[in-house]
Amino acid sequence: MDDLVVGVLGGGQLGRMMVEAASRLNIQVAVLDSDNAPAKQINAVAGEKHVTGSFAKAADVEALAVNSDVLTYEIEHVDTKILEELEEKQATIPGTKWNRIQPSWRTVRTIQDKFIQKQHYAKYDIPTSKSTAVGTSEPQGLKEIADKLGYPLMLKSRTEAYDGRGNYPVKSVSDIEPALQALSNRPLYAEQWANFVMELAVMVVKTSQDVSTNYETCTLAYPTVETIHEDSICKLVYAPARGVPRRIFKDAQDLARRAVATFPGTGVFGVELFLLPDDSLVINEIAPRPHNSGHYTIDACHMSQYEAQIRAVLPNLAPTIAPGSTDLAVTAAVMLNILGGPQPDSHLLVAKQAATIPGARVHLYGKGAGRPGRKMGHITITGSSMFECETKIHPLVQLVNAIRAKRGNASASNQSILSAAGDLIKTNPTPSPSPVIAVVMGSDTDLATLKPGLQFLDDMAIPYLVTITSAHRTPQHMLNFGKAAASRGIKAIIAAAGGAAHLPGMMASVTSVPVIGCPVKASSLDGLDSLLSIVQMPRGVPVATVSIGNSTNAALLAARIVGTSDARIREWVEAHLERMDRENMAKATNLEEKGWKDYVRVESWEKK
Repeated sequence: MDDLVVGVLGGGQLGRMMVEAASRLNIQVAVLDSDNAPAKQINAVAGEKHVTGSFAKAADVEALAVNSDVLTYEIEHVDTKILEELEEKQATIPGTKWNRIQPSWRTVRTIQDKFIQKQHYAKYDIPTSKSTAVGTSEPQGLKEIADKLGYPLMLKSRTEAYDGRGNYPVKSVSDIEPALQALSNRPLYAEQWANFVMELAVMVVKTSQDVSTNYETCTLAYPTVETIHEDSICKLVYAPARGVPRRIFKDAQDLARRAVATFPGTGVFGVELFLLPDDSLVINEIAPRPHNSGHYTIDACHMSQYEAQIRAVLPNLAPTIAPGSTDLAVTAAVMLNILGGPQPDSHLLVAKQAATIPGARVHLYGKGAGRPGRKMGHITITGSSMFECETKIHPLVQLVNAIRAKRGNASASNQSILSAAGDLIKTNPTPSPSPVIAVVMGSDTDLATLKPGLQFLDDMAIPYLVTITSAHRTPQHMLNFGKAAASRGIKAIIAAAGGAAHLPGMMASVTSVPVIGCPVKASSLDGLDSLLSIVQMPRGVPVATVSIGNSTNAALLAARIVGTSDARIREWVEAHLERMDRENMAKATNLEEKGWKDYVRVESWEKK
């Protein structure tokens, strides 16, 4: 079983990255595509097993099957009829019950027709946008459908559509005729407009050949990511998705796994979802293969989607994919697609600049000369925080934007692209860091107590926000703030309160973010009432508590929490400890040398 050959229908960039993953496992991959396809360029070992031809041509698919033990896909636009015939001749690997075609041709056939795909989800109560088949090319037929679905709607080709090709928005009656003309001679369907607030994606690994209603036993999910599209092509992927509450993050994974479990066969599936204004989720569509939105997994996860694909389609390796394999191995990652520009080598400008950025991984696809809008490669940046990743990738995004702006001008030089990118950086400076610490107080009278701590946060250059929210005067606002803190990227909350001092405890009761209580000295009881109120939390709702009025310690404790995932902050805290050590040793030396009568105390960090 260790010498099984995986046959891949398609040899583009996805196939290339599958070959890379397979080579590390000593698994041979045979590829069906053109002679110099990207996947074949790096796969000389299996050269005699490759097939030159088309994955849509029956004879070529059959030739690949002769050279392979298992067949899988790099692209879903394949001839499923020949796959069905191949299964009739030999359904499984000899001596096993493992199907030779993974995932099943039935899965691919369902997904190839996007309207049938939508009907499939409805059959299993998987939420998706309402859609209707368009059975006529006459405007009147589509008008009747539009009257039922409402405007706007999306007219889509049922087959042979990808990267936005085959879609036409119909916003009013006047768009109907142009839409039908643009998509003429294609099977069509109309889809209700999804007024989404964010596009999400989840890569799912299916390890069981059977259809299952118990997705937890047969699927694993990669993190929920945010995808940004431009010209209907994925431009950026943020992993994990920014500003998405943990509940929605998990709901998206569960929905994606539930949908994938309804298809027969094993492998990696790319699931695109829409997050709607009411926080509900709908499936947009699914690809039965690795996906552009999962490129980041190569550099950011314990196991890439490409290794997962190779392992999932093989009987001896599918059972070895353990929970946790699909988790992030870094705190954050951003993936940027590189598209062709006006010159054949314009895309290399991005690769060259990325090579100067620490933590940037360049992936070029070996496609030769670039064409405007063609996917030529991608960049992945990983880091200890999303802000670090966003900061590093920002100049590359501006360069990509400059290439896009000039790609329609064949005479535009690479130098003009670099100049345009420089102008974009001036007008679009690096975004300000998102706050990782929240400092809240019940009243503006608490600000005086917090100022020393705020100064320390400034000294450490930790991004933070300061606001007023009271447990008694604005309880709902306070609860909403606490519930949203984690999804906003807040790593620690400093809550100052005097008197009854309920703010820290109430905040801690609704958030998973660590809360540090800072007792404020009030006009009576010298702040002892506040200290006892904060420190005496019931079991199960902890609040870290500093001494009365000691916002400096609150800031340093918050910094230590942030520093567990941010090397820069951790290094600052370590340097601060060394500075205190030096100061104290210098004082001791001074006292010993001068004697106590002549000793003059100098200001230390404690009073600054």
